Formats: sequence, C-alpha cells, structure tokens
Amino acid sequence: EAEAVLALNDALAERSPEWCDFFVEAIGEFVINGTAPKGYVSDENAAWLIARLDRDGSLDSMAELELLVRVLERASDAPASLKTYALAQIEQAVLTGTGPTRRGGELSPHCVSDAEAQLLRRVLFAAGGDAPAAVSRAEAELLFRLKDASRGAPNGPEWKRLFVQGVGNYRQGLASPSAQIGRERAAELEAFMA
Repeated sequence: EAEAVLALNDALAERSPEWCDFFVEAIGEFVINGTAPKGYVSDENAAWLIARLDRDGSLDSMAELELLVRVLERASDAPASLKTYALAQIEQAVLTGTGPTRRGGELSPHCVSDAEAQLLRRVLFAAGGDAPAAVSRAEAELLFRLKDASRGAPNGPEWKRLFVQGVGNYRQGLASPSAQIGRERAAELEAFMA
C-alpha cells in the first residue's frame, strides 16, 4: 500500500494540500508504526524511505520533505541516517537555491529563508534524532556551514534566531544520553510487558 501511495505521488503533476496531508500521514504511519515496536523507525524502513525518495538524486516535492520532517518529529527514535538525509536536503536547497523548500519563494542560493529556518528547527529539535530536543555537534557544524555560506545575504529573521538558539543549545550541552531509549531496548521492554 505504501508503494502504491508513493507511485500515485510520483504520477501527480500537481499536489493539492489535501493530497500532501494524506501522503505525509499514510507514508509516515507506515514508516513509524509498520514494524514493532511501534513509534520507532527501523533501519530497514529508513533505508527504504531514503531510497524511494532519492531515486533521482533529490526530493521532488515539498510533500516529500514534509514527510521526512514529520517522521522525525513523530518518531520516538529514528536512525541517524534519516535525520542526516533530511538535513542534507535542506542544506542543498540553501546552498544551490533549488529544491522543494523554495516552492513559492524566490530562488536565491546561499540565503536562508524563514521557511527553511523553520524546517531546520523542526528537524534539529525533533524527537527522532541524534539528540532529541537538543542540537548535536554535527548539527551545530551544519548551522555554521550555512551561516558561512549565507553571510551577507538577505536571510530571514527566523534564521538568525535559529542560529543563535541552535548553537547556544549545543554549547550548553543540553543533550542527555538517557533522553531516549533505542529501538532495540524499546522492543525488549515491549516484549517484557507483553
């Protein structure tokens, strides 16, 4: 069923807001709750999703990017590869001025719009990542790369706020190693409770 929904999405020339909502919810449900334990993205599902979305080297629509972001927000834990992939897609859009985050906006490379900053914020502080509700070292380095690439550009006010808050979060060391349990431990606990 997930493959059929993805095939329909690929065939659409125009994606209505209703379709995008359905697409994100349906595929997200499969990726997050398709395998036990529910709420955790398996390595297999993450690899499948990345391969399916990246078949031509980039995301084709804002719906696909929203799917990645929503999966990371809703999952209790997700493989680092999924978060890394989502952040790379946003970074590529900022550096090249192309990609799904630019829909409806002006194409300007090396500029971080408010929409991109909001997507970055959602991914950086998502529950299903390396440091839930905290910024990891790799993520702080991404923020610095984007800052260097967009220096002097007409960046959105949201970007400036995110940069300061994100780097400050990393520097304060707010990440806790026990902030989340991994998929394997969740499966053990679920089996024990059953």
